[in-house]
Amino acid sequence: MEAFWESFRLDPRQPGHASMRASDADREIVRVMLAEAYADGRLTREEYDDRLNTLYGSRTLGDLPALVTDLVPPDGLPAAPATLLAADLRTRGARKWRKDVEESLAAFLVPSIICTVIWITAASRGFFWPALPMLFLGIKLVRTFVNRESVIEREVLRLQEQAAQDTVSELPAGRGGPAKAREK
Repeated sequence: MEAFWESFRLDPRQPGHASMRASDADREIVRVMLAEAYADGRLTREEYDDRLNTLYGSRTLGDLPALVTDLVPPDGLPAAPATLLAADLRTRGARKWRKDVEESLAAFLVPSIICTVIWITAASRGFFWPALPMLFLGIKLVRTFVNRESVIEREVLRLQEQAAQDTVSELPAGRGGPAKAREK
């Protein structure tokens, strides 16, 4: 695996390179590292925003190492993201199911209330027609409740596939970093 610092055209830690102007590609390498650290929970939102502002205000390569030295291990290899445990994946899947239930409940309640209010305010209250949309929307709500395990399993699979794709996309394309990868 290619070392983080080798992703730069010129190593920003070298005293001879410190005074050189930083390119957008150099800033992008640091931005990706900061975003990963924020996503992993190694930076708070305030730290991430501060470092990002400093990054975009940086002019030279010498300004960049201070932004990531506490995020890059001494050997220069990016810290491997923690593999998501099965329990964590199931927890995230359960969160997705709860979100689906909340959406289904809102999709049931809002039209049901509107239709019922219209029916109540109508001059002639014949057949309770709001029962028809309520029936169809209620079926969707019940289906969401009943399919809890399948929703969780689908989300776990999606998260596992996403993690696998992220791992593959993080593999270096070769010497020369991002610029070389874009040329291919």
